[in-house]
Amino acid sequence: MKLALVLIGLCALAAADAVDDTFYKHQTQVLHLVEHIYEPISSHYEDLIYIKKTYDPLQHLDLFKDGEQVKHFVHDVTHGKFLAHDEIFNIFHPQHRRQMIYLFEILYGAKDFDTFFNMAVWARDHMSPRMFLYAFSVAVLHRADCKGITLPPAYEITPDMFLTTDVMRKAYQAKMTAQKTVIPMKFTGSIKNPEQRVAYFGEDIGINSHHSHWHMDFPFWWKRSYDITKDRRGELFFYMHHQMVNRFDAERLSNFLPQVEPLDWHHEIEEGFAPAAMYFNGQEFPMRPDGMHFHDLPWFTVKDTEEYEDRIRDIIAKGYVKAKDGHVVFLNGTEGIDVLGLVVESLDHDFNSHYFGRLHLNAHVLLSKITDPEQKFGTPPGVMEHFETATRDPAFFRLHKHIDNLFKMHKEMLSPYTKEELDFPGVIVDAVKVVGKSEDSTANQIVTFFDESHINLGNMWAHTPEKVGIEVTTKRLNHESFKYVITATADKDTEGIVRIFLSPTYNWFGQEITLQDGHWGVIEMDRFPVKLTAGENVITRSGKKSVVTIDEPMSFAEIHKAVADKDATHFHKEFRHCGFPHRLLVPKGRPEGMHYKLMVVITDYHKDVVVPDMDVEHMDKLQSVGYCGVMEGKIPDGKPMGFPFDRPVPCEETFITKNMKFVDITVKTRV
Repeated sequence: MKLALVLIGLCALAAADAVDDTFYKHQTQVLHLVEHIYEPISSHYEDLIYIKKTYDPLQHLDLFKDGEQVKHFVHDVTHGKFLAHDEIFNIFHPQHRRQMIYLFEILYGAKDFDTFFNMAVWARDHMSPRMFLYAFSVAVLHRADCKGITLPPAYEITPDMFLTTDVMRKAYQAKMTAQKTVIPMKFTGSIKNPEQRVAYFGEDIGINSHHSHWHMDFPFWWKRSYDITKDRRGELFFYMHHQMVNRFDAERLSNFLPQVEPLDWHHEIEEGFAPAAMYFNGQEFPMRPDGMHFHDLPWFTVKDTEEYEDRIRDIIAKGYVKAKDGHVVFLNGTEGIDVLGLVVESLDHDFNSHYFGRLHLNAHVLLSKITDPEQKFGTPPGVMEHFETATRDPAFFRLHKHIDNLFKMHKEMLSPYTKEELDFPGVIVDAVKVVGKSEDSTANQIVTFFDESHINLGNMWAHTPEKVGIEVTTKRLNHESFKYVITATADKDTEGIVRIFLSPTYNWFGQEITLQDGHWGVIEMDRFPVKLTAGENVITRSGKKSVVTIDEPMSFAEIHKAVADKDATHFHKEFRHCGFPHRLLVPKGRPEGMHYKLMVVITDYHKDVVVPDMDVEHMDKLQSVGYCGVMEGKIPDGKPMGFPFDRPVPCEETFITKNMKFVDITVKTRV
């Protein structure tokens, strides 16, 4: 039983013997290693300096899974064959990616923590900083002896990837003049650009961090030969990006903008984008003017991308794909979406990867290099070539709407769910209500507002006097606390899974959105197990406990304090860095109120759960499983992600069963 809980990614407090002095030592070492990432290891950390000066990987080859690999790595790094320190690491660049994977496999294959950490210290100052940081972070997230270790927020480790150029320059001035400074950061664009109305969403540091961490938990380059299996990773790729697009559409409607249009390989991209950001080496992120068209690149063309996409459309239309060994895999079952996600993201799979190409990867690169496709001017990578910056460009959501339409094409070819598949016999959802935090709050109304987040830049540069506090403030969307109150009747003691979704009531034209048209655009708010007793049940669930979100991450300073205090409540053995920021769970809405449908469905726990011995209490403790799945083992909920709104709804009247309840709510933003 204990082993099963570990495998499913239980978000519980680490066992007492796990959060001990050794754990705190390891947590501190990891923190020190990622501080001032663009500068050499600080002389303040004598233990790291000692390792740096004395550790020789070639003297410890027996402590790695592949000693020969270590020998080749050390030779290539010390002979200048790896990316130089001041060059920009780009995960979409094949050579950069190969070099990063080389280091990751060595770190991941170290036989104990000390070997892992010593090797990381050796590599840190020999390599491009962000290449090292990426490989090291993915290793920390996946090594068994690093469970519970918390990485600081990405925007504190490499703030240049999250903040604008003017902010970074002002911060540097403050550092050089030793002046305490608070710098307000504005969103990019101007009132002349309609897309600026939703910049607060795509440029949110939490969204950027979530997207980055998701792709570290589920790297597109992950090999099945590694000893961790990524359950339903193809379906997770589809669903996480699908939900991000749906959330973006909801923000657009909140700001009187139409839902985002998918990109077309042969139509101009009407909206330009100026990131107003700068790399650590002084190069500016390239901007994209209005009205740009896609162009061929020297190593692949727009036509190549179209052909790969046509091949994917072909297997969707046929309903099957052939594996490398020739056997046929049908797509029209529940698992089809996972197979399709593997193919679209070009993950390590059983199908002909050369035939299907790298649609997702190539699309990001085509969009990124649109202003300098021949690399005539040596333009650095655009925001689309980094997961931590991609969502800042509104075209990211247009690109993923295009890709999402492939998955929609597949889902629309599946048969609608039958009454038997939708119903939970003996269970009736009688009433649903949303209640605010205060006694005088309006029922079925959620209030949103903007507040300030503070980003501490003390980690950006070494040797900054402690008395000099350099902070950045940025406005971010948030919402008042609320809870769901669900009344359900059961004819016997049983267990269920409550699934909660949100959908705009009206489209951009002010027309009511039918379930037939709107089911694909629903936003998952929560999903949790519940015990039902015979008779009436009142289920109360705080919005804060949403299975799709995580709380604000601990800062460098907060992690250091928790370690110094040996406060085990801050460290969880199955802590997840991946998760949608909770403050963005609810769309902004409008000052006068925006109408939504809140849809609650209770399904049969015993039919849905696929992990043996999984009980309600344990499943309810899983963190951010909605968009981020589990790191190892199986995702407990076996239903297709988005169920029951992932398939066509031919008729609303016949679709709605007694175990469902739809209510009208209002989302009102506080001005």
